[in-house]
Amino acid sequence: MNTNVLKDFRQQYGDTPQFKACSPGRVDLMGSHTDYNMGFVVTMPINLLIECAFSNTDDGLIRLYSCNLDSTVSIDVKTGEMVKGDDWGKYISAVAKVLIDEGYELKAIKGALCSTIPLGSGLSSSAALEATTMAMMAHASGFTIDMKTMALLSQRAENVYVGVNCGILDQYSVVFGERHKAIQLDCRELSHKQVSWPKDIMVAICNTNKARQLHGSEYDDRRAQCEEAVAEFAKVDASINALRDVSINFFHKHKHLLSENAAKRAQFIIEENDRTLELEEALTNNEVGKLADIFDRSFQGAKDLFEISVPQMEAMYKAMRTAPGSVASRQAGAGFGGCMVSLVYKDKLEEFKKGVFDTYKELTGIECQVYGVKTARGTHIEQCKELV
Repeated sequence: MNTNVLKDFRQQYGDTPQFKACSPGRVDLMGSHTDYNMGFVVTMPINLLIECAFSNTDDGLIRLYSCNLDSTVSIDVKTGEMVKGDDWGKYISAVAKVLIDEGYELKAIKGALCSTIPLGSGLSSSAALEATTMAMMAHASGFTIDMKTMALLSQRAENVYVGVNCGILDQYSVVFGERHKAIQLDCRELSHKQVSWPKDIMVAICNTNKARQLHGSEYDDRRAQCEEAVAEFAKVDASINALRDVSINFFHKHKHLLSENAAKRAQFIIEENDRTLELEEALTNNEVGKLADIFDRSFQGAKDLFEISVPQMEAMYKAMRTAPGSVASRQAGAGFGGCMVSLVYKDKLEEFKKGVFDTYKELTGIECQVYGVKTARGTHIEQCKELV
């Protein structure tokens, strides 16, 4: 699902770009909100992506044109401040600032940026934007950043300068993606392993068209409630530093120490973390019959315990679960709208897409989009070829 970014660059600047930076979106298959609780996540980089064609220039600015939004942002290479641009430029500025904070000297760039990742969908468009522009700035400025550092600095950019208190999941997933594999990420150790994939099953992403907005949403409240639970449990067992350290038996024995909301959030995270391990085992052993139950328990917990569902998500869940070819279905991303994910038999994809579209429209009056997606390579730089 490539963009026309090379042609857009030429139309904008009148010449051919030297390089192209690319990052995929990602969809989490299991592990909602487990990342900032130091748990496990099973995630998959997908071939909905951001591409940025770029060349060096000499005007002291990083100038990026968005093909999707038809707007340009300009960033001062010395300060990282945005001197011109719309709201999306805050992500570019944030990346520049964290690199400057690390002591890197940035060089001037002109670029064109295009995305096939739906905005507000829960498919990590912001993380892909951060990783893509960080790779671009590093390459154009003549320094290298290892993949783990790139993920961590992208997360810091969003935490410190954008103001969203996200975990490491999104950034790590888009940076470390590999074709033909899902990833099981250990968010405490910042390590991962590749997960086998059943050959006759693919992933379908179903967009509710209910835009998700993390900043100003209840995301930060959920994180604070998880931290509240950890603080109370640590009074009982000092070795507890995150909800990852809490067994379900310990939780039930000591949940009376928590407020009602903190108890619900903690129970979901503890059970969800266990489900990531169940899913990895089921995929590795090709136990397709176990997938629906694991996914169903995740969605019900997200709805009843973590309370991140909205009516459109519940309608989409029903549409996905009843569509032809459906294997398993659940939420994707942080919830509160955006996209949801199904595992689907490859030979039933078109029937599945029609079934989901028709049922969701009947239930909500909204027309949805359903994407059949493949795995994708993580953040990387390519040399641009001359346009013919």
